Amino acid sequence: MKDEQSIKLERSVGSTIMLADADDDNRCLIKSILELQGFFVVEATNGQEAVDLAVSRRPDLVLIDLKLPVVSGFTAIRRFKRDKTLRDIPIIAISFNRPDCHEKLALAAGCAAHLQKPIELDHLDVLIDRLLPGERWQLASVLVH
Repeated sequence: MKDEQSIKLERSVGSTIMLADADDDNRCLIKSILELQGFFVVEATNGQEAVDLAVSRRPDLVLIDLKLPVVSGFTAIRRFKRDKTLRDIPIIAISFNRPDCHEKLALAAGCAAHLQKPIELDHLDVLIDRLLPGERWQLASVLVH
């Protein structure tokens, strides 16, 4: 029989996070860090792909850049929130320009949080801990082993 610690770890480790960012370098870095912590990461390079992947994969959390090609991050977020199967997925919006304005707009659109680029990894960790309950592998311990 599994103990409570194992159950909590399973709830978070193996959770799926969708990462939507048009910048290959940003996606690669964030994906690598999340995977080292035990998350499964699906990637989107534009807003329409993010919506399509969310419908087909049902991620546990979405990280989405607000400035995406084809369909903007804001438009994709509005589509998530209109879809009854997606509306409860927590979304963290990411932006580079005008962080105060974008943060207010993202929160008003229904995002759980907003991060400014360059992303502070400690802040991202705190948000993931809050939005995906349960324990997970800590990055420092993963890198040591």
